[in-house]
Amino acid sequence: MQLALGDVVRDRTDLALGTVAGVANHPGGSLVAVCLPGDAVRLCPPSDLDVVARYARPVTTRQGVIALGVILLGFVGAYVGSDCASELGASWPLVVMSGLGGYTAVTTAYEWALRLTGPRRFRV
Repeated sequence: MQLALGDVVRDRTDLALGTVAGVANHPGGSLVAVCLPGDAVRLCPPSDLDVVARYARPVTTRQGVIALGVILLGFVGAYVGSDCASELGASWPLVVMSGLGGYTAVTTAYEWALRLTGPRRFRV
């Protein structure tokens, strides 16, 4: 199981909800520190936890503008790909597929960058 700090988890023993606060080493294996309501902390084995929600930072204005720029750049890539294919004499299905490929190439690179710079997950 991969967890990040701030993920909401549920303990299967008594169905208590809490957020992941860290990992503690124990001779029997790793234990996850779960912060419960009322500022209580419980150490639980990872096998007793279910992930309810992943922590995600709110989107800032800068991130929104960058995402919009990537979408526009994807449309430019789609236009260039389909225009080049049509100039080479391709049939319409190939023109559509080359445009889709141009758009997908740009947006996939953006998604990989988000995955690399996103919150770190640790295996427990």
